[in-house]
Amino acid sequence: MSEPGAPVGVRFELLGPLRAWRGGHELAIGSPAQNLLLAVLLARAGQPTGVDELVGQLWDDQPPASAVNVIQRYVGALRRLVEPDLPARSPGHWLVRHPGGYGLQVDAASSDLVEFRARVQRARRAENADDALAEFNAALALWRGPCAAGLMMPGRARALLAGIDQEGLATVVEAADVAHAAGRPLQPLLLHLERAVKADPFNETVHARLMLALDSVGRRAAALEVYREIRKRLVDELGVEPGAELTRMQHDVLTQQAEEVPAVRAPQARPVVRPAQLPPDLPTFTGRRDQLTRLAGLFDCAAERRRVTVAVIDGLAGTGKTSLAIHLAHQVAERFPDGQLYVNMRGFDPTGATVDPADALRGFLDVLGIEATQAPSGLDARSGLYRSLLAGRQMLVVLDNVRDSEQVRPLLPGSAGSAVIVTSRNRLSALVATEDADVLTLDTLSSSEARETLVRRLGEEKVAAEPEAVEEIIELCGRLPLALAIVAARARTHPQFSLADITAKLRATQGTLEAFRGDSAGDVRTVFSWSYRVLEPGAARLFRLLSLHRGADFSTAAAASLAGVPLPQAQDLLEELTRIRYLSEHRPGRYLAHDLVRSYAMELREQTDPADEQADALARLVNHYLCSTHGAYLALNPHQLPIDPPVLEPGVTADLARGYGEAMEWFEAELPALTLLIRQIAGVPRLAGNVCKLVLSLQPYYQRSALYHDWVTQAELALRVAVGTGDLAAQANVHRSLAGAYHFVERYDEALEHLNRTAELFEQLGLAADQAYVHSNFGTVFAKLGRFNAALEHHERAFELYRASGNVKGEAIGLEGIGRCLSEMGGNAEAVPLILRAMKLYEDIGDRNGEGNCWSTLATAYGSLGHLDQAIDAWRRAVTYYRELGNRSDESDSLVALGDALNAAGDPEGAEKAWREALHVLDAFGMPAADDVRLRLGDPDSRVVSPPGA
Repeated sequence: MSEPGAPVGVRFELLGPLRAWRGGHELAIGSPAQNLLLAVLLARAGQPTGVDELVGQLWDDQPPASAVNVIQRYVGALRRLVEPDLPARSPGHWLVRHPGGYGLQVDAASSDLVEFRARVQRARRAENADDALAEFNAALALWRGPCAAGLMMPGRARALLAGIDQEGLATVVEAADVAHAAGRPLQPLLLHLERAVKADPFNETVHARLMLALDSVGRRAAALEVYREIRKRLVDELGVEPGAELTRMQHDVLTQQAEEVPAVRAPQARPVVRPAQLPPDLPTFTGRRDQLTRLAGLFDCAAERRRVTVAVIDGLAGTGKTSLAIHLAHQVAERFPDGQLYVNMRGFDPTGATVDPADALRGFLDVLGIEATQAPSGLDARSGLYRSLLAGRQMLVVLDNVRDSEQVRPLLPGSAGSAVIVTSRNRLSALVATEDADVLTLDTLSSSEARETLVRRLGEEKVAAEPEAVEEIIELCGRLPLALAIVAARARTHPQFSLADITAKLRATQGTLEAFRGDSAGDVRTVFSWSYRVLEPGAARLFRLLSLHRGADFSTAAAASLAGVPLPQAQDLLEELTRIRYLSEHRPGRYLAHDLVRSYAMELREQTDPADEQADALARLVNHYLCSTHGAYLALNPHQLPIDPPVLEPGVTADLARGYGEAMEWFEAELPALTLLIRQIAGVPRLAGNVCKLVLSLQPYYQRSALYHDWVTQAELALRVAVGTGDLAAQANVHRSLAGAYHFVERYDEALEHLNRTAELFEQLGLAADQAYVHSNFGTVFAKLGRFNAALEHHERAFELYRASGNVKGEAIGLEGIGRCLSEMGGNAEAVPLILRAMKLYEDIGDRNGEGNCWSTLATAYGSLGHLDQAIDAWRRAVTYYRELGNRSDESDSLVALGDALNAAGDPEGAEKAWREALHVLDAFGMPAADDVRLRLGDPDSRVVSPPGA
């Protein structure tokens, strides 16, 4: 029945010449192309069809430039044809717009195809053969000839409609089998069988059923004539003899023993076996609860949806995609009463022998009861028949280990009620765009899931007995399910080994995949290699070279530099590596690889790439970081006396930090990689000279982020390298940097030693301009030691040198230093105007960190003068500046001082809040000043819980 309010008396016929009626009057459908569009929409039986697919159906691969507009015009004409009274711009009842396409909303009352399928389904579910045959005969009576007979059409549309024709032939055969198996007369089916052999003159199965029907009504001579005709046709045109089924039928007719047909179907016309092809569920499967809940929810009420549910599980090799898919399929199988189909598409088979969709369809059709001789040969025709057979059924289809979307599309059911689970190492974006697929990217296990996996495989007792070894196994396996399974299998096959013994072996081979060898199919190296084999040469080379980058993640520019290719080309190569899940883009433009994947890349690099090419790639990476850190350094210190800029080498791309905030973010993201790179090249003679440059460029980030201990470690390494290379200028700059690091960790005597050595080297090298900064540094350290006279002398000398060289920022530094010393010495009235002068200079050049310093110094002076309200305001301004800039060190100092000022002003609650905020920063970075703040809070043993939003 049509929906209430729908136009009445509309009927479409596709099973023969295309026809349409409205109100009992036949309609003139229009141009041939408009007829073809209607035929395609009817063939989809109410399912939405994308505009791109409609274009392909009407014109194959040669559409006109205006194809989309033409489709829209035809749709409008068809809509007016069946609903002439439809108001302008109304959506209509029959031809409905869907996202990206159109659908013709038809049911059994309005479409002969939908009615045919409904009757076939009722026949298959009938309780007895007589009811089944009544439905079969009524269904077959709807056929008037081939689908859309007489309509000219291109290859793609012809294949779509040929699939429906094959559906009709299969139904004739099925009806004949039911009748014969139940001992019912085949006379009512003779007309349908004769029409079927004309429609498919080479179909041996249909000819065999016609022979059976003719013989059953006493027309034995006619049955033998059918055999002679098809044999002649097969021999003359194809050069083959009839197959076993047809030959046996001839023999039975000749001997009057046509008792049964080979492969007789069950009396109720159901398939011989309800498909149940799922592999066994893995008994050791565990974890993935959140993922299972999400995926299982997709199959709720699948039969009531208006589209096929498609769930794609993708991810890195070894993450357990197939195990999850099979477990999920078993979990939801009962929701699909017509059965389950499964095929391993072998998308990453080591032999390259992927399963062709046409071959997968051949297997499915066989399970669904279609004899090999009855199945069409082309992919589109097989896909059409497959979709026809699944129409109206509720079937679960699992497509495992798929390589790309093109392997999937022909295997998708065409009507709602069925569902598909797909697994792939590749990202199948096209399925999301065209089939509205839901995608779950499977990551490694959580730590608790990894432990649960070991418990399931080894037993709770063994796992509980060695908790430390278990934790290390989980870490060394990178929580990769396949690696954990291999290690667990080794533990089970060598029960005399403790888990600590196995951990020791893993540790000894860390950085390689030697410890993760299994059988030929379960070896981690082998499994990874299946993906590697499908890479284009450029992507494979980049994959190998990326193992030279030791950081946890990397930028697109770093990858481009390693490969020595332009940025757009690198983006394409990274996209290929991401698509097969060797990499994941965890942030825009930044990529991660699993530790075991990195180990695999390293092994391949060492086996494949010549040493000189590896060395050149590492040199490009170092140059990338030299240029990138230099740019970020200048963004943090735009008015600082710059260090010598590096030259961007050919094939190198630098990351560009635009402004202070981006520079801080870049340093934060790249610091782990830079730390490892500095250690890596310290022992490489060709590159060791770059260690000092990298460390010096990192200095402002270390200082603003309060990473003082890291600063000390890296500067000490840089100094050893500089001494080893005999580079005096590098030694001088690193001595000064190391002095700054020692100052912040309150190792003041060592700071002075390094400053003295810096001054000596600058004098030896004739670098007078640099001495100004050394004097400023001396002043800062002496002030910390309470030696304010000495500190004032150095700040005054620094100011003179800055002014003489025209260094405006230096002048501000000198004035602020002088003002701070005067304030500490009680000369606050003199200090304030000097500090305000310094602040004006900082404002003029846009140095906000310098302004923050001045507010801090001004606050100290106001406090000493007893102007607490002004001091508190100045401290708050200083905190605001430092916090905006991410200068955690000066922010924490200012918060401590703000708390002191508030406490002095009689606001203990405000003081405690400021101190606790300071303590949070100090504890986070392990600063010694934290102990003093605890004393202020009256709890020397406390550690501060992070405040909300921190």
